[in-house]
Amino acid sequence: MNDSDNNDAFLAGRLIQWALQVKAIPFNEEEYRELIDRFIDQPSFRGLVRQFTAGLGLTVLEANHRGLFLGTQDNSVFGQKPSEFRGSSSSAEDRLMDGLVQIAIAATIYPRQQDLDEDSIEAKPPISAIEVDETVRTLCAEHKRRAVENPDAPSDEIDRGLQEAWRVYESRPGVKMTQKGNLSPNSTQALIRRHLQHLVEHGCFAVSKQGTTELYRPTLRYQIQVKELAATKLYRQLQSLLSEPLELDNEPIATGGAHA
Repeated sequence: MNDSDNNDAFLAGRLIQWALQVKAIPFNEEEYRELIDRFIDQPSFRGLVRQFTAGLGLTVLEANHRGLFLGTQDNSVFGQKPSEFRGSSSSAEDRLMDGLVQIAIAATIYPRQQDLDEDSIEAKPPISAIEVDETVRTLCAEHKRRAVENPDAPSDEIDRGLQEAWRVYESRPGVKMTQKGNLSPNSTQALIRRHLQHLVEHGCFAVSKQGTTELYRPTLRYQIQVKELAATKLYRQLQSLLSEPLELDNEPIATGGAHA
């Protein structure tokens, strides 16, 4: 390996390091900006970076002047395990809820494929935990309606898992307060908030406040990652449930009382 190869290898590593700093922006970091330009303009350097990322169990999802965006391969050391979010004591119901909430957050922001395909430069409106909770309960109601209309519809493992997730979600209150006046962790809105805060830490959302309500605005990083998620059967099913708005006689969807 000659000196030029050594230098390219070093620079490829530097670019990957910048990409792993999820809140780093090329506009603010001269080295990151120069390396992105190199990645875009030089096919040989681009190929080297892709080799390095593949060896690390990573994939290049997208690269542009706003950054290098990485995803993880199966069993990658960079992939997050459920135990890292909840600890090793999580139950099957907890894992079902976690998966459903993550999909519902994405579906709240991008209910249709065209929402995902829109120009990513346009900022998406922020969402709240309350909105996501309403989305999930709308999905639950629509799922039950379709199940009644077509009780003999074939189902696979994903369908059965989703049905169980609906059941678990509906069994928990949207809002429940502790004796100290805090939102109970057993409520669905508290769980959603926890997931949103986790996504903030990973550079997928920016959080602000409007009065006492926390608002979460998705970043480009989140949109790129959801594009990968959109290829899954589970996400397509949720989009299908959202494609026909429910008619609930103008009655609000139940989200649980303050002391439910």
